Amino acid sequence: MLYNNIVMNAYCKSFSKKRQTGNALIYVLIVVALFGALSFLLARQTDTSETGVVGEEKINIYAGQLISSASQLKQAVDMMQYSGSAIDDLDFVTPDDEPAYSTAPHIDKVFHPEGGAVILPKLPTEVVSQFSNDPIAKWYIGRFNNVEWTPSIAEDVILVAHQISPAVCAKINETLTGSATIPALGVAYSLRNVLIDDSLHSGANTDFDVAACAACEGVPSLCITNNAGTMYSFYSIVAQQ
Repeated sequence: MLYNNIVMNAYCKSFSKKRQTGNALIYVLIVVALFGALSFLLARQTDTSETGVVGEEKINIYAGQLISSASQLKQAVDMMQYSGSAIDDLDFVTPDDEPAYSTAPHIDKVFHPEGGAVILPKLPTEVVSQFSNDPIAKWYIGRFNNVEWTPSIAEDVILVAHQISPAVCAKINETLTGSATIPALGVAYSLRNVLIDDSLHSGANTDFDVAACAACEGVPSLCITNNAGTMYSFYSIVAQQ
């Protein structure tokens, strides 16, 4: 009897150790499987070649950033006008334009700390879709032509994110208007001539009128394309007169 008990106890201990070893192995396999699944998920999320949900999320983020930047600059210009700066007195000289930037007075300078204190951000690399370098893809702002549907024939202030991707352009319009449609300029018009001061490119300014973009009439901010559909720009009428 004593011998049987000893044998039985030894068997039970051996069985228990094997069971514990088996359980430990199962836990290890579960951990390995979970780690593999997590690695696969992270790899998908960081794979910029995919155009699924992650791509759409990026487009939403970039479109929101451009809309927000335009809104913040308009608010700063509105505050400058409220504080006494006339639209015709607004100065768009930037920190890299010396000595004009450092020459007083500064009160009407949109990008000077003593004026509007605006910091114009760079276009994110993934937003840029540059077709021409005349001028290059970036933010531009100026008072250089008249927008037909504003109160007078005086020059208005226009901000533009020039040469952005069509996907971000469409998302901007969907966010602002509910439609992802991108209006095209008339054949006789170019984005740079309508939206960018001609001191910054080789073209010549033309007024922003209904003939240029019928769908733009009365719309303060919108993303549009040239007639060929090769360039896309997001404009915002910052100050109108």
